[in-house]
Amino acid sequence: MLYEVYTRIMVGLPVAQGVLGDVVTGFHQGLGLAADASVDEVYTVLREDAPRHKRNEPDRQRYELAFEAYVDQLWDVDCAIVGQSDGLADPARCMLWVGVRVEQMEHTARIDTPPAYVRPRVLRKGDLSMGSDFAHELGRDMYKQFRHATQMYNRARMMIEGDAHARTKRIPTSRQHEVEWSFVRWIVPVKG
Repeated sequence: MLYEVYTRIMVGLPVAQGVLGDVVTGFHQGLGLAADASVDEVYTVLREDAPRHKRNEPDRQRYELAFEAYVDQLWDVDCAIVGQSDGLADPARCMLWVGVRVEQMEHTARIDTPPAYVRPRVLRKGDLSMGSDFAHELGRDMYKQFRHATQMYNRARMMIEGDAHARTKRIPTSRQHEVEWSFVRWIVPVKG
């Protein structure tokens, strides 16, 4: 099946179980919708609230930007949705990763095993170099973004990690995880 793939390299960790449901509920109520609003209802409200010159942008992108702005207002932190869903942050099938976003990539791909594909990956020192096996797995399409992430790791790692620790300190995060460099993905089926 074809999926839109939204990849992020983050320095952070996931929020605690159950917190994403509360965040999604608050976000939907802020839009004037029920907590269990459908994808079409959420996209319609966001499209109607968008400035006229931005109404032709993709609905999924508009949703992600609005959701990120809500989380940033709530906790002053960057975030990424991790998992597989139909276009919304689904508390049953997704996680919310918080911290500092280093880089992001988007593409469309055929994915045979979605659960394995969206599993977060902790990046070690050896992974964040241009000659690593991980860099070769990503391929040429993500060369520019991955190169930027490796430069950030080499030049500003301590500052980025310190910022991530400071930002996530007051957020209810998972106790099984530590703030680390992570490679996370959110996939949404291609419609049409």
